[in-house]
Amino acid sequence: MAWRPPPEEVEAAARVLARAGNHLRWWKPYKKSYEEMFATDLMAKSEFDGIVEQMLMAAREARSATT
Repeated sequence: MAWRPPPEEVEAAARVLARAGNHLRWWKPYKKSYEEMFATDLMAKSEFDGIVEQMLMAAREARSATT
């Protein structure tokens, strides 16, 4: 079974990505926090968190490959 980051780590990283994306205007600007953005759209939150989870898993795999 592949390693998966804990949900708390995924959400923390997702908050960072959401803030950066808003700041850098990678997508439509939002005035809301990560929690507010996804409070009413659980499918979007799940998809966003899933992308972040894959990023964290890839980063761990890359670290393992270099050690």
